[in-house]
Amino acid sequence: MVDISSLIIQKFLSYGLFNILIFLLVLTLLYAFLRTKKILGDNPVINAVIAFSIAFLVFAYPIISGVNLVLPLSSFFTQLFIISLVLFLGILIAGIFYPNLLEFLGKAFQSRNVLFGMIALALSLFVTSGLISVIFMPTSGATQQARDAADMSLFVAGLIILFVILLVASHISRGG
Repeated sequence: MVDISSLIIQKFLSYGLFNILIFLLVLTLLYAFLRTKKILGDNPVINAVIAFSIAFLVFAYPIISGVNLVLPLSSFFTQLFIISLVLFLGILIAGIFYPNLLEFLGKAFQSRNVLFGMIALALSLFVTSGLISVIFMPTSGATQQARDAADMSLFVAGLIILFVILLVASHISRGG
């Protein structure tokens, strides 16, 4: 039996709709970032032009380099959503059993360990979603075996970086 949703998604992929959605996502996030941080001042036109230019470069990158951004970005955001959902449910359940949870979380999020943990989580999401291969992979003439070897070496490098970050975090937490 044919699944209608998979047929619709395949049609949208063939039309390039997801590439347009990536363009809109980058444009929106960059414009919001530039407006809130006011890096380029208060002028919304300048912020919009810069955000549009960068989003257009991201939109053109798959065509120029021959790399598809749809699969890595969809994997990244799906993994990010699942981790956020698990953390939200964990905080919700902990709030039932721990009455002063907001005070505890306020104190816990001020430590450097949480910062290093978030950096490690971001790096692991970046590696496992495949976004690292978009940046560091050879795009032309690479065989699947070469890509698999490069993915494995990047995964091992990510684990080493995670281990070093955890060592530094544990050293800082001991006051050393």
